[in-house]
Amino acid sequence: MGIETKIFERRTVIESALLPYGFEKTDKGYRYTRNFLKDAFKALILITAGGEIKGKVIDNGTEEEYLPIHVETQRGAFVSKVRNAYIEILNNIADNCFRTNPFLKQQTNRLTSKINEKYHEKPDYPFVKLPTYGVFRYPVTQKWYALIMNLKRSLVDKECAGKEKDELVEVVNLKIDENLEKDLLKLRGIYPGYHMNRAHWISIILDDTLDDEFILDLIDKSRSFAVGEKVKIKGQKEHWIIPANPGFFNVIEHFSANKEVLWKQSARLSAGDIAYIYVTSPDSEIRFVCEVLQTDIPYEYEDHNLKVTKAVKLKVLQEISHGVCPIRKIRELGVKAIRGQRTATPELVTFLKRSIS
Repeated sequence: MGIETKIFERRTVIESALLPYGFEKTDKGYRYTRNFLKDAFKALILITAGGEIKGKVIDNGTEEEYLPIHVETQRGAFVSKVRNAYIEILNNIADNCFRTNPFLKQQTNRLTSKINEKYHEKPDYPFVKLPTYGVFRYPVTQKWYALIMNLKRSLVDKECAGKEKDELVEVVNLKIDENLEKDLLKLRGIYPGYHMNRAHWISIILDDTLDDEFILDLIDKSRSFAVGEKVKIKGQKEHWIIPANPGFFNVIEHFSANKEVLWKQSARLSAGDIAYIYVTSPDSEIRFVCEVLQTDIPYEYEDHNLKVTKAVKLKVLQEISHGVCPIRKIRELGVKAIRGQRTATPELVTFLKRSIS
């Protein structure tokens, strides 16, 4: 790794600071020159339009590049003096014209910034022997929800070949719902969790193969395990059980007679979700499968049993025959109580799909 790379690898240029510092604008980016060591040498620094830093030292006596400073085995007093003076120039530029990033790769730093904007949470670096590995934690429980590592691509991507094997990449480990693992691992850029329980964790190489928003949705999901609440992944259908009391309203008659139904909206419903209408006692069974078409519909209604301020539009997909999915079966499939809107277990969803197909 060259001198310039070591100094600037975790930094991003502040373009507005370059001209005031003394850089000149060129067709290819920015250029800075400075004589040092009593004008015996000249530092030439180039910053490309893409933000890449290139540098060289010119011996003003010979007008040739002074290469010994880049040879690690060259440790003589004079070479070290030139090298240290050049490093001082680079460090001064870094301090005045660049901002420090928490990680190496652009996508990693974008995601880090967005996590901080949303949750006001920054990574910590708990590993003494691996100081570049960052951990995001939920502050209340101190549980991890993301681990960022920089390592060789081949440690994660077992199918890479050639020079890619030794490529240094940044990887984020995220916790997932094990029911999503198979589908996620089909996506390019997602791999079984590196050095983690592979049934519950995945590794994502942060090289822009997957877009930021998709990864942020997975980060939200991973964070929900640390928080202890359920968070929906963008684009993923949730399956809800919605109780309906036949003592207040003729639920079965209304849903049977209409293809679309307006219903009281509870929190967290989203368009595209699936709603199973559970008719409460004395029926105590799921009788309808619906799709959520629209949410947050203004709707004012109030009586001695019910107050509604927002409604959700449901499309009735299927009526389920009496006796197919009673409360006894629902409990067998992992739902112990239905006191209000709640998520359906994967076992219940599978059972209902098979029962109505």
